[in-house]
Amino acid sequence: MPRVMQAAEISAQLEPFDLVTPVGEPSGSGECWKLRKASSEEALKVIVKNPEPERFDIEVRALGRVDSPLVMDVHQFGDDLAAADGTNYCYLISEFIDGGDVRSHLNAGSLPNDAQLRDFIGAVACGLELLHANQIIHRDIKPENIILRGGDWASPVIIDLGLSRLLDATTLTIYPWAAGTWPYMAPEQLRGERAIARTDLWALGIMAAELADGAHPFLQGETSPPPDWDRRIGGGVSIPGSRPAGLRDFVNATVQVPAYRRPSAAEAIKFLATAWPPSL
Repeated sequence: MPRVMQAAEISAQLEPFDLVTPVGEPSGSGECWKLRKASSEEALKVIVKNPEPERFDIEVRALGRVDSPLVMDVHQFGDDLAAADGTNYCYLISEFIDGGDVRSHLNAGSLPNDAQLRDFIGAVACGLELLHANQIIHRDIKPENIILRGGDWASPVIIDLGLSRLLDATTLTIYPWAAGTWPYMAPEQLRGERAIARTDLWALGIMAAELADGAHPFLQGETSPPPDWDRRIGGGVSIPGSRPAGLRDFVNATVQVPAYRRPSAAEAIKFLATAWPPSL
């Protein structure tokens, strides 16, 4: 689909940049740009489709609560970036994280080795612990929303808090309501129930299993939930025998259908240290 913004419009309204270049393909909800000025690079996210304007405010508030290399750092935001037709769009300017998202590495067949996978899982769990400690549930953890800083599996960065839920704020959501990316949505999300912190741990477990052998543990090529999806997710996850037993134990602990059986992020970090200690 065509972009709503042009490079010249961005420079004219925000500040003069040496280079404004598109990043990736625009989606139904937004488009991304790289901004360069001197030796500094930033990322611009333009919210193209915003059926709930209040959700942009939640994303900004959520990102403002966390200061960590494990979560995207926002530098500027607004709601008045005007396109050529006069339409105003919400936008975020953040650090530009070079290294590609996890999906791009999966698509390239670049899977992490055991040590890299363990470091990745541990770092994402630490990022989730930080979000949860700040009363934030992400609700859309998936390969597209984790960028590897410098291409390093040990340096993942959680991005896109557009669907996040603030536990200490009045919710916008009227249940039953299901939102997220269905292959990574926990059973309670698929039922339209309220997401909790352990919902994010389900998505981490699914992603860990996918990174173990390059394929989603439950998908068979579908683009929408198949009729037997409940049976599939209830049947457990198989991990390649060549992978460490600690990985299997971690995935089995986090991919539990009843949410109360999953560990919290803090518990997952401790579990990982015991079940799958780092190599010396």
